[in-house]
Amino acid sequence: MVKPFCLSFLLLFFFNAFAQLPVARDTISVLENNYVLKMPWANGINFSNVSNLDLNGDGKKDLVVFDRSNYSLGHFRCFINVGTPGQVKYKADPGLSYYLPQAYNWALFLDYNCDGKEDLFTSTTSGIKVFKNTSNAVNLLQFTLAKTLLYSDYDTTANYYPVNLYASPIGVPGISDIDNDGDLDILTFAPGGYSMEYHKNMSKEKYGHCDSLNYELQEHCWGKVIENGCNVSFYSCANRLQKDSSSLLAWQKVAHSGSCLMCFDSDGDGDKDLIMGDVSCHSVQYLHNTGTIPAALITDTTKLYPNYPNKSNSAQVNINNFPCTYYADVDGDGKKDLLATPNVNNSENYKSLWYYRNASLTNTVNFQFVKNNLLQDEMIEVGENSFPLVFDYNADGKKDLLIGNYGYYVNTNLNARLTLYENTGTTSVPVYSLITRDYCSLSSQTISINNVMPTAGDVDNDGDVDICFGTSSGQIHWLKNIAGAGNVCSFVLLSNPFQITTNSGVAAPQLFDLDNDQKLDLLIGTKDGRIAFYKNTLIGTTPSFSLITNFLGNMDVKGNQNLFGLDGFAAPYFYSEGPQVKALVGSISGNIFQFSVPPNGSGTYTLLSNAVNGYNEGGQSTPCYEDINNDGKRDLILGNLSGGLSYFSSTSTMVDIKNNTTTELEHLISVFPNPTNDLITISISQLDFKSLHLSLYDATGTELLRRESAETSFELDLSTYVKGFYFIRLHFLSDSKNYQLTKKIILR
Repeated sequence: MVKPFCLSFLLLFFFNAFAQLPVARDTISVLENNYVLKMPWANGINFSNVSNLDLNGDGKKDLVVFDRSNYSLGHFRCFINVGTPGQVKYKADPGLSYYLPQAYNWALFLDYNCDGKEDLFTSTTSGIKVFKNTSNAVNLLQFTLAKTLLYSDYDTTANYYPVNLYASPIGVPGISDIDNDGDLDILTFAPGGYSMEYHKNMSKEKYGHCDSLNYELQEHCWGKVIENGCNVSFYSCANRLQKDSSSLLAWQKVAHSGSCLMCFDSDGDGDKDLIMGDVSCHSVQYLHNTGTIPAALITDTTKLYPNYPNKSNSAQVNINNFPCTYYADVDGDGKKDLLATPNVNNSENYKSLWYYRNASLTNTVNFQFVKNNLLQDEMIEVGENSFPLVFDYNADGKKDLLIGNYGYYVNTNLNARLTLYENTGTTSVPVYSLITRDYCSLSSQTISINNVMPTAGDVDNDGDVDICFGTSSGQIHWLKNIAGAGNVCSFVLLSNPFQITTNSGVAAPQLFDLDNDQKLDLLIGTKDGRIAFYKNTLIGTTPSFSLITNFLGNMDVKGNQNLFGLDGFAAPYFYSEGPQVKALVGSISGNIFQFSVPPNGSGTYTLLSNAVNGYNEGGQSTPCYEDINNDGKRDLILGNLSGGLSYFSSTSTMVDIKNNTTTELEHLISVFPNPTNDLITISISQLDFKSLHLSLYDATGTELLRRESAETSFELDLSTYVKGFYFIRLHFLSDSKNYQLTKKIILR
């Protein structure tokens, strides 16, 4: 039995964990070179895996990009295909990423059970995890864990010797029907060598269908090649090694550094050829298979791929660091195209998704280069990291958008810059137009700038707006505005004039009068997940900052130490709601934390939420919570590690969500039996709605399940969960009004 005190505490935790800001996803028009971007707030793309997946159940293959930028923890970007066959036209739907399982290191969607729905293969400790696509008319996008770890039989004798099927967390295995029998086989580099293992799926042979994921190692050296130092050697391991359990431990001593393998039949002869990308290489290698289906033999390779003579659009894949390729239908014509992206950082970022259209009219391939920024050319994309700031740079009374970054990849280097979008609309209906990707010419400064995290305010009390920005070295630089009040900003760079260097490196500053003395102080988020407070001791027009504490209010936004170590990457945004001061703090995990701040910033800071609105748009989140549309209410812009932005406004139709269980919903919605042993029924009567989004949470606020339905009665099976109490949140969407209701469920 749960004691009343514990129950109250858990209820408080639950509702605090999902504290709401009065904003919802929205859009603002954005122009670049007089072109209106189709999906400006799509969050950016950096280093990614690309797959087809029908996201909305319309029978058309959409695109899912898994951006692996944030340590091992990646984030999905979802793009709905709204084009006609042969047309590349997509609409971003960031909300759909919340319905996909959490993935790590790499993620590919492939149909393993031949039901026409792509399942999810992703990395797990020492191998591969699989989620089955269980989407249907009720659950439009749903995945269920099918295999916590794939195993393969390494013994050629009658003895069954299952061992985890190793796949490097750094690279991407080749998952394809190698033997053309209808089920998915796997090519992966041996953990202790330079050759590829071929693991055959025995589902068809043993069971007559393709859905069992039953693997046996067929050979240690598929294709009779080895790869080392970006080079492939033929006829290696000439005596093809058979599977042998006695040699397994020797193969597992040292992990292969990492390669990406893409299997496809380039010449239509039935056997699988290969494109291989490798860490520390800048080109991919095409491996041509002249063997047979049961006995692959690679006899030719080239690093100039694709290469079609006399065609100007056959540019070879040439990406600075660890290029990987993917086989997916981009234009909806039924033929799979070639996509190339870097697999690690210190490489292309704002132009990092290369698209080659398959123009072949036969069963061969003919990859023709189209662009190097697929999808990215339709969104705000500033390379690696995005740090949004809203301020009026030209004194016209309208708020403009300034974005700092860790860097654009230019000429083999990352260049930290400020990107400026001017509000060319109105105060109430803003339109952002790109002015420059190098505001204040930071790229040409003599000092080394390895990050630009900006904040704005009148630091020196001379009537105009200055900019301070932090760097990865923990210093604060000052762009001093010498234009005077009411004039277009004119900045002079002063290098670390306040002699500030944070104690854990990385400085994400905000100018805010914390102690209410009419002087803008510096609140600096640091790499260790904490916030330093530097008090402004301004005299006249000469600002000076004194360190008060490196651990303001005991605020700490570190992530899971198993994933992020001791890093937190705190990014603060303090704001006032009447007399009450609150703080939003971005974090390495991507969650937004919210704290209440005591008067004058002195005293106990109270955590209100560790996941504001449930928003997580990608790692290293950076909030900007300002009134963008001049309606007297704040709007939210979120930056992230992938270099894009998302926008949530106070005027979005989704803001008007009611939570009145007594007068409007309680008598219309039944959840029974409650308590229950297993099944509960959710029944809705006399409520007009288009769709229902359901989320199930445990007592700690951890989300366990999401479903979407348009039915007025359906069952939910809780039999697989441990006994205790849970919460169901029901979110009803209609044309006229949206509702939200939370119910407590007891499972006994």
